[in-house]
Amino acid sequence: MKYKYLYQTRENANREGWVTARDRAEAYATLRKQGIRPYRLIGDDPSPLRRAAPAAALAAAFMALAALALAAIFAGGRDAPASRRQLVGDPSAISAGMADGWTDLFPSKLDRHLAAYAQPGWIALPPEPEDGDAELFAAELDAPFSTGAADTPEKRLLKGIVSSMRDEMKLYIEGGGTVADYLDFLEDRQDQEHEFRNKAMDAIARAPESMRERVRMNVNVRLREMGLPEAN
Repeated sequence: MKYKYLYQTRENANREGWVTARDRAEAYATLRKQGIRPYRLIGDDPSPLRRAAPAAALAAAFMALAALALAAIFAGGRDAPASRRQLVGDPSAISAGMADGWTDLFPSKLDRHLAAYAQPGWIALPPEPEDGDAELFAAELDAPFSTGAADTPEKRLLKGIVSSMRDEMKLYIEGGGTVADYLDFLEDRQDQEHEFRNKAMDAIARAPESMRERVRMNVNVRLREMGLPEAN
């Protein structure tokens, strides 16, 4: 599949390009490895079920969902932190916070980086990487956790999520991992969650009309378990 991507340079200049990948999640992963963090990806995801009969498609979808759930939850042999979830509160405040990287809440670049991965399944847009980030993050991880005014529901929730992710990162490093490895793990987990939800939505779309609501209910159970946005 070919996807058109849109992104901004560090000078805030708008750019676009094309990338070939098996699906949307792989396209994002490929671009991130090239140092490109697109804010939009244009293209249709392929369905692995297009050539299957409806009943077989439904069975295949749930097999794919189960496999991806295990991959996302146990990626790299490490449990996903239970506290990662979708932010709730004022939608406009959440959108504004995501747009500016929650700079008013987190003085630490590490914490702003972790905040980009707080919501499972979203396309993460952390601060632009710079030379020396690994050393900076290690130092900030050892420093006391501090935030700005967490005076709204969404900020209080996000503060708790980031605090939990800091604990996860410490355990990861104590177990022999590095800062760079943990950052890669965050990317991989986010991609797997994103792919899982894409397949969940595809399973609903491909289900026979008479079974679609039942499929949606079952899929939403799995999505809730992983902290992913539910299918409407």
